[in-house]
Amino acid sequence: MADNQHSKRSRLLDNVQDLEPSEAKAVWMDPPAEPASEEGASGEGSSAADSWLPRPPLANRRYIHLTVRHLVLSILTSLIIGCAVFYLAWHFMVREMDARTGTATARPALALSSSTGDAEALAQAAGQIAALQKQLDVLRREQLITQQNTRESLERISDVLNNPKLAPAPVTPVAGLPGESRIADAAPAITPTQAEFIQLKERNRLTQYADEAIATGMREPLEALVEAMVDPDSKQLQEAAKAEYLRVVRSIEFIPRDDPGYRLPVTELFKDKGIRDEADVKAEALLALLADHKQPWQVRVRVCFLLLGSEAPETNARLIQAIKADPSLEVAKHAQIALEQRIKRRFRIFDIPAIDAWWQSQGR
Repeated sequence: MADNQHSKRSRLLDNVQDLEPSEAKAVWMDPPAEPASEEGASGEGSSAADSWLPRPPLANRRYIHLTVRHLVLSILTSLIIGCAVFYLAWHFMVREMDARTGTATARPALALSSSTGDAEALAQAAGQIAALQKQLDVLRREQLITQQNTRESLERISDVLNNPKLAPAPVTPVAGLPGESRIADAAPAITPTQAEFIQLKERNRLTQYADEAIATGMREPLEALVEAMVDPDSKQLQEAAKAEYLRVVRSIEFIPRDDPGYRLPVTELFKDKGIRDEADVKAEALLALLADHKQPWQVRVRVCFLLLGSEAPETNARLIQAIKADPSLEVAKHAQIALEQRIKRRFRIFDIPAIDAWWQSQGR
């Protein structure tokens, strides 16, 4: 019984094994090796065992070989194309640079000759530049000399026009004496351009007077403007002189120059009299300070303020004298302010004819 059951089980297992796929159908196997001789059976046992290991099929190996070959070919093709593109781009860039700079690429063999030619060209250009510079210097020197001569001649003409006394006296012919016949010297003819230049120069001179009067506060440049205003020989400049005069007067009138906190240095002015305060200074001493033009103008301006309460009879006359003759316009302004406050009457700034008329009307 046991033997029968064992034989049945073995037949069932054989049927189960037949249902599984054989490994030979899935994996290709090398043909079995030829039977070896008994002498080499022991030495080649390992190789016979390796021959039964699974190997990749022949189609897969061919595919791998073709893939590697194609990869190598594609890499080589890419390198060749890249080199060709770089070569063409480099030559194109060099050609464009040569076209823009106007110079062709020099060959190594011609490098020395081209550098020598450039040095000679530079030397010739330097020589030409030096020659042109010398010519320009000569032209500039001649131009400066011509301008100087023209300026001097125009200044002489301007002086003659402003002061006819400077003109040379005409030569009177002597009758009855032998001599050479000569043509009388004619007055220089002035072109319109020269006349305009002279007028412009005189106008600049008036402006300079006004600037000096405003900057320094001195009377002398203002008197020069007044003379130009009344000069009959320069009628074309009278309006310009009047404009500059008004500019100076308005500047002196409305721009304060004195320090409101200034006080007389009585200890220095009156050393031997023992005066300690400016209120103790008498009117006679104040009038003496006002007439002393060597004193600083700040001292004389402060004196005009202190003379407001003076009872000396000659105070108004001294103030009028300061308005007319003090070299500082600031002192003249403050003298007029003090006079107006004393007599309770207003005048235009520096209107000396009106002040003189009032003074004459007072029987002085």
